[in-house]
Amino acid sequence: MSLHVIENNNIRSLKPVSFEKVNLKERSDLQRLLRDRIDIIMEDNDGMVIAEEFGRWEDSARRIDLLVLDKETNLVVVELKRTDDGGHMELQAIRYAAMVSTMTFSQAVEAHEEYLQQRGSSQNAKEAILQFLGWEEETANRFAETVRIVLVSADFSKEITTTALWLNQRGIDIRCVRLKPYEMNSRVVLDVQQLIPLPEAQDYIIQVGIKQREAQASASRNWNLDSFLAEVRQNSREEIAQLARSIYEWSLSEFGPIQFSETRVGSFGPTLNHEGSEAHAFVIRSDGSFTIRFHHLKTKSWNEDRAVLNEFRDRLNKIPEMELTEKHLDGKANRPLDLLLDPANLSYFKDAVKWLKDKALSAGK
Repeated sequence: MSLHVIENNNIRSLKPVSFEKVNLKERSDLQRLLRDRIDIIMEDNDGMVIAEEFGRWEDSARRIDLLVLDKETNLVVVELKRTDDGGHMELQAIRYAAMVSTMTFSQAVEAHEEYLQQRGSSQNAKEAILQFLGWEEETANRFAETVRIVLVSADFSKEITTTALWLNQRGIDIRCVRLKPYEMNSRVVLDVQQLIPLPEAQDYIIQVGIKQREAQASASRNWNLDSFLAEVRQNSREEIAQLARSIYEWSLSEFGPIQFSETRVGSFGPTLNHEGSEAHAFVIRSDGSFTIRFHHLKTKSWNEDRAVLNEFRDRLNKIPEMELTEKHLDGKANRPLDLLLDPANLSYFKDAVKWLKDKALSAGK
């Protein structure tokens, strides 16, 4: 693929160059620039750099270029190369992902505190992470359940792309992002493209990975209301368990039979039915949180113009600190159940879900 500029009614091709030729180095240039614009290689506003050159493990001098936290509380290992083949970066990144897979919330705070000090910032590390995640307080059992990998290079060898495709097929989220430099009037222009997975196939691959992980976990957990509430008590407190019970009972009376997931983290949620199509507007999780599942709703026939999703979001945003934005409409949003402890907030939540159910049922009539 090439880039072209239209100038004076003519098309001029931009000349691809190497990072070495334009004197851009890996650590002092690319890494320094990307740490402040991590959205360039990740989804918009979906990443927060918590550490740079991270290497807090014994008997190893290896360091992660950038360690990132995403909105779903997953850790993301970002490995950078300026070469045209990527070297052996996929092997390094897999090793790093394994090393940080046991990181706790408190360890992430310590790493981020060191990072902020190195950058001369007086920001409170714990408060910064909590604010990014939309949490009021830490919940250890919900932190870093998955480690993702993002490989960034000027280009990738066939060995790397083959490995990345194979790992994605087996439920490991690994992405290859190409940064291709071009020269234009003494300036450097970057062409940024996610090569693996292809953007149009990304949602499908992620869902396949989720189903594979859920299938692997289902053999060990068969949930019912009693086991679910016991897990909520363990992960949170009795007050949250009673709230979960009340939402379950309300969902049962409003929507009919409720099924529990068969995953390591238990969940339940009502099913919206319309013309044989099913959707799940929300789920309550055994880790003491709830998830609004906009991605289950956006493809339904009754929501082609997104008006329904926008109205549903606006109704939910009556709850203080819900803070649902336009970008959530293409994915999902996880929030602590503490937000619904206030009776008024719980009423807003139920009214919004009931409104959505009525909208789905009345569609096409």
